[in-house]
Amino acid sequence: MKSSEALGISRKIAEEVEKAVNRIAGSKEAGITVAMGKDGTPTKKIDRVAEDIALEILGEYDLRVVTEESGIVGDGDTTVALDPLDGTFNATRGIPFYSIALCFSRKKTLDGTFFGYVKNLASGIEYYSDGRSYRDGEPITTSRAESLECNAIIYYPDRKYPFRRMRVFGSSAIEICMVADGTFDCFIDIRKSENGKGFLRVFDISASLFIAKNAGAVTSSLDGDDVWEKRFTMDERFRILVSGENLHRKLLDVL
Repeated sequence: MKSSEALGISRKIAEEVEKAVNRIAGSKEAGITVAMGKDGTPTKKIDRVAEDIALEILGEYDLRVVTEESGIVGDGDTTVALDPLDGTFNATRGIPFYSIALCFSRKKTLDGTFFGYVKNLASGIEYYSDGRSYRDGEPITTSRAESLECNAIIYYPDRKYPFRRMRVFGSSAIEICMVADGTFDCFIDIRKSENGKGFLRVFDISASLFIAKNAGAVTSSLDGDDVWEKRFTMDERFRILVSGENLHRKLLDVL
């Protein structure tokens, strides 16, 4: 599969999911729990609507899909990490910050990624990377900030940091893309679950990590492992730092 085909598939899925999700976003119906997802978290009706549409379209191709609600579907040579709705809390309450994310890889690890796609379904802003990264068709690059008095997205500060601003918006896929385009200087997730792993999953952020990488960002695992050797599986987890190159080492020292 070529990047151009992956872009066409992604746009087709995003268009259909966007229409369906926005019809019920902010309604009581959207937040009804309808099942338990394969990732171990409750599936809301709005999640199910989004995933059903995405899987129906992806099912037309020979793909192995790793997705939040249904787990692993299919057995093709190309792996797609799908988050049909990243930011479910926002979507169920009508907060206009939720997205769809698709990551296409020729391997079962992140280092085989050849295309990443993220779209804010509320605003319509589109990010993708085919080796170069774009926002709404325009090339993007990360911030060149060097000072720790920077603008950070961080989950969740556990002590005082020197950052100028700290924000959390509730969709990591879009938030990392906002580092890719220079809106924010860094994305940090320091959370650790009871079993010692992070909270972010491969379908949450693999597409946006690829977009950020090709916009000039540097990514480090806070657990010391190689991010790009992470597997496209349901149990993979991330604790992570994404930033421009000028700031990265300083942030690691602080963290």
